[in-house]
Amino acid sequence: MNTLSRRRSTLSLLSAGIFAAFTSRSEAHDPTPVDVEAAAWGGTASGQLPARGGCAFAPTVGTTLGGVGGRVRVRPIATRADPDHGWQMSAQGAVEYQSNTALAEGSDHQTAVPDNQPLAGGAVDVGYDWRYFGAHGGILVRQTYGAPEIPVNDTGTEARPDQATYPNTTASAFPQVSLRGGPVDGFHGELGVGAYTPAMVMRPGLHAGLGYSTRSGYDVMGRCGLQSSTRDTGALRCDLSGAVPLNEQVSLGVGGAVVDSETRVDFDARASVIVRFGR
Repeated sequence: MNTLSRRRSTLSLLSAGIFAAFTSRSEAHDPTPVDVEAAAWGGTASGQLPARGGCAFAPTVGTTLGGVGGRVRVRPIATRADPDHGWQMSAQGAVEYQSNTALAEGSDHQTAVPDNQPLAGGAVDVGYDWRYFGAHGGILVRQTYGAPEIPVNDTGTEARPDQATYPNTTASAFPQVSLRGGPVDGFHGELGVGAYTPAMVMRPGLHAGLGYSTRSGYDVMGRCGLQSSTRDTGALRCDLSGAVPLNEQVSLGVGGAVVDSETRVDFDARASVIVRFGR
């Protein structure tokens, strides 16, 4: 009887030890927090096309646009208790269809604008987040309109700049930098260069922002700054966005902006779905 009791006690201790070991291991190796965002947007933009050089100036183009894109954020050393702390790696991309019209002619009565077409871009960055401060840096690359092609007359002796066209695109690089002051789950400020959403990959710029967020997923953010509408010009942009959680893993986001260029006032709006894993 004593032997049976000792066996039962030994089995109970072994079971408790195995359970404790696996529990400890599970807590020590939390799943890596990963945020996946899918976004769609539409609106208008405007700006002056790249000039052909010298004293010349190019036509001003008005663009009606619609696009889709996404972003993935990974925090490899974060934990369930503090998912926003530590190293962060982020990648985002966008594909946008642009329909162009001439708003103002350039030198020599030039009114040709690029054909309607899709353009694409992407950005990557890496950084570190502390409780009250975060810093991130990387690079953004996007398609922009290239320099114009200038035809010659029938004899091939004289250029016709009034008939210049924009048939080509080129790759344009832009820095991707952001600085945060204040807690992620509270009031915080932001200074940035580049694209703060996938929709901004195609028109990066400079911005300053102020917002409030909660760990559960509620978020509101206002930003103002300059955006680069085309390769050669920029415009003043003011943007307001927000997000509402459906549950612990899924949030819905919306945003809109007013853009004041030299020629007209433009508007754009976006919607997104954010899914969180490992939280």
